[in-house]
Amino acid sequence: MSYTAIARKYRPETFAQVVGQDHVTATLRAAMRRGKLSHAYLFSGPRGCGKTTVARLLAKALNCTDMQDGDPCGVCATCTGIARGSFMDVLEIDAASNTGVDNVRELRDMAKLAAGEGNSRVFIIDEVHMLSKGAFNALLKILEEPPPRVFFFFATTEPNKIPRTILSRCQRFDFRLLNRDQLTERMREICAAEGAAVDDSGLRILVSLAEGSMRDGLSLLDQAIASCEGTIDEATLTALFGLVRSELYLELSEAMLAGDAARGLALVDSLAAAGQDLVVFARGLLTHFRNLMVLKVDPRLRDAVDLTPEQVAQLDPVLAHFDEGDLLAMLDRAGQHYDRIHRSTQPRILLEATVVELCQWERRVVLSDLIQRLRRLLAGGGVPGGRGQGQAVDRNRERRTAPASSEVDRTAPSATAPDSAPAPAPTSAPASAHAAADTVTGWTDFVNTVMAQNPGLASCLMTGLPDLDREAGQLTMAFEPDDAFMLKRLEEGRPDLERHVAAFFGDSLRVVLELVGTGAGPSVEQQEAVRREVAPTDRETLDRECKDDPALDRLVEMVKGEPVADAERERWQLADPPVDDPEKGSP
Repeated sequence: MSYTAIARKYRPETFAQVVGQDHVTATLRAAMRRGKLSHAYLFSGPRGCGKTTVARLLAKALNCTDMQDGDPCGVCATCTGIARGSFMDVLEIDAASNTGVDNVRELRDMAKLAAGEGNSRVFIIDEVHMLSKGAFNALLKILEEPPPRVFFFFATTEPNKIPRTILSRCQRFDFRLLNRDQLTERMREICAAEGAAVDDSGLRILVSLAEGSMRDGLSLLDQAIASCEGTIDEATLTALFGLVRSELYLELSEAMLAGDAARGLALVDSLAAAGQDLVVFARGLLTHFRNLMVLKVDPRLRDAVDLTPEQVAQLDPVLAHFDEGDLLAMLDRAGQHYDRIHRSTQPRILLEATVVELCQWERRVVLSDLIQRLRRLLAGGGVPGGRGQGQAVDRNRERRTAPASSEVDRTAPSATAPDSAPAPAPTSAPASAHAAADTVTGWTDFVNTVMAQNPGLASCLMTGLPDLDREAGQLTMAFEPDDAFMLKRLEEGRPDLERHVAAFFGDSLRVVLELVGTGAGPSVEQQEAVRREVAPTDRETLDRECKDDPALDRLVEMVKGEPVADAERERWQLADPPVDDPEKGSP
C-alpha cells in the first residue's frame, strides 16, 4: 500500500495556501495579473520554507488553463500534471547531481524548443549554487537573451555562492523562516484533517524542533502520527525523539538555588543511566538560560520562550534570586562548556564539572558595597566575616547597589569576569609624565574645568602643547599636522575658549592657535599624562585609589576585582533594594 508523506500531501496548491511568505506570493500574483513576470527568479532562504513550492506554483500559473486573479486553479489537467511531475514543459533539475557544463548545455538546447503541452517552458533548478563555474558561464547567455515564453526559477539556500553575473540577471526573493504561531496553526489544521490528537505541549515540542521550517515540522509530525497510538504530547515526543524532559532543567534550577552540587551530579547520573544523550542536555542548558534571561529582562515576553505557563511559573524563584548579570554569565559559561562537551570523548565528566560549577554559583557584588559592609562591621566592633554581634554572613544574599569602580565575581576560577590573571598591580605615571602634563602651571586643572562644561572643547585642548607668556599676555597652543582638525574645532569655538581662559587664568590673555611641524607639538607622553589626569579610565581610577589605600589594593588583588561600566552600576542602583545595615537589622 502506497503512502504519501504529509509534507507532500498538504503541499500548497495555490499562492493563498502558502504560509508565512506573503511578501513573495503577493508580488508574484500581482506580476501574473499584470503580465509583468520576469524571465528569471532566484528564491533564496533556509530549508523547508517553500522555495521550490512557490517555483512550482509559478510554473502552474504560467500554464494554467483557468487562472484566477493571478492564482493557479490547482485542479485543471495542467496544474495536476505539474504537481505529479509529468508535465513536459516544466522541468525540475537538481543542481547537486547536474553540476557540469554538459548538463547546462543540454538544458540550453531544450530551452530553444517551443512549448509543447502548455503556454510556457519552465526550468526549475533546485540548489542552483551547486553548479560549477563552467556551468554558470554556460547559463549566462540564455539568461541574458532567453527565447520567448521561457522562464528560469532558481532555488538556493546559499545565495552567496552564486556569481554576481547570474544574480544581476534575476529578480531575487528572500524567503523567511516561519514563526511559532504560523507553524502551530498549520500543524493543528493538518492534525485535524488527519484525525490525529495532539495537545499543546506536543505542538510546542514539534514547533521547537522544526526551528522555523515547515517541511521539517511536517516531517516530524508525520513521524509522530505514525508512532503514537493515542494523544501526541510532550511525554510521547520526548521518548520518540530522545529528548530531555524540560522538568530536568527545572530540577537543575532548584539544585542551583539550594547550592546542592550532589543533587546536580545525581541528575547527570540519572541521565546517563537512562541512556540520554548528554550532549543534547548540554545544548539544552543554553536554551534554558536563554529563557531565564528573556523572562528576567521582561516577564511580558513569555510567548518568546518554549515553555508552558506552568513551567514559567516554576522558574519564578530562580528569576527572583539571580539578576540579569548572573544569567548572562551563566549563559556564557554554558556556551563555553557546550563547545567543549560536544567535541569531547568524555562528555559526562565535562558535564558534571559544568553542573557542579552552576550549583556552586555565587552572586556577584560591587566592591564598594563589600568595602562599606566591612567598614560598618569594624566600626560596630564586629570582625570581618561576621555580622554585627557575630552572626554569620549569608553570601548568597549579597546585593549590588552602590556605584563603584570595580566588580567582584565570586564564582569558580573560570568565571565570567577575570578568567585568568589577577588584577595588575596599580601603576602610576612617571614623574616626567606629570611634569609634561603641566608645561603650563595648572594646565591639567584648566582642562579639567573646561571638561566639566564643554567636553568637546576639552578633548581638543588635550592634543595641543600649551605655552603661557604672561609678560606678553599670550597663551599659545601648538598642534602638529595630524591634529589640524582639533585646531580647526578650537577656532570654531574660540569665543568659548577665550572665556574659559580668562575665567581660569584671571588675565586678559590673547589665545594663539598655531600649526607646527611634526615633532614640534606635544609628545605622546605629554598627551597621555594630561588624558590620565583629566579623563582617566575606570581601571586607572581604581589603580589610583588602590595606590592611596593599601588595604583596598590588597582586597582588589585578592578578589580579582574589575571595573564596571557606569550604566550597569546605575541599573543595579535602580533595580536592587538598599544594602543590609547591621544597625537597622536584616531586611
